[in-house]
Amino acid sequence: MIYPKIETLYERDEATFKVKPGVFKNRTYTLLKEWQFTEKIDGTNIRCIWQDGKLTFGGKTDNAQIHADLIKWLYENISATKMAEIFPDCPAVLYGEGYGAGIQKGSGYSLTKKFIMYDVLVDAKWWLNWENTYDVAHKIGLDVVPFLGVMTLEQATEMVRVGFASKLGSATPAEGVVGRPAETLFDKKGARLIVKLKTKDF
Repeated sequence: MIYPKIETLYERDEATFKVKPGVFKNRTYTLLKEWQFTEKIDGTNIRCIWQDGKLTFGGKTDNAQIHADLIKWLYENISATKMAEIFPDCPAVLYGEGYGAGIQKGSGYSLTKKFIMYDVLVDAKWWLNWENTYDVAHKIGLDVVPFLGVMTLEQATEMVRVGFASKLGSATPAEGVVGRPAETLFDKKGARLIVKLKTKDF
């Protein structure tokens, strides 16, 4: 399954294309007092697909090309054996970001291409919470995107507006944040509640 688009938290000003804090894209967001925020990494979307006893790797779309160095890293660090131990009876997709030198502006993160995980979908319908996502990554030996803490939307907005250094490279400004509830929730249209804000949105 291709990773669903994460909506920007706020509406944008049509003239400047900057966000309008307080003008939410979905008012359902305001019903939650606290969100879990992780750092948004500037890289390329990667899917690690476990299905019918086979492990394959894909990009943001089925036709996306993946850097050869990154493919090599994935095969060396994620095995079908490990996936079978964790998901013996059902399919699963690990979602993450390929990052590092040669991918976007990733040389500030790492001089080599790597994969860092941020989400897991089990049996094409169950999104794991952050604790379980971290547990899966730990069992495989993978890094997860930096956890920034539990915050209100307003606190996270101010953090991104001011700007902060990436946890992966102190000399690199963070691209932004991604926020999710402690447990996966959906709005009345069935859309998952997950939001993003980028530094360049301000």
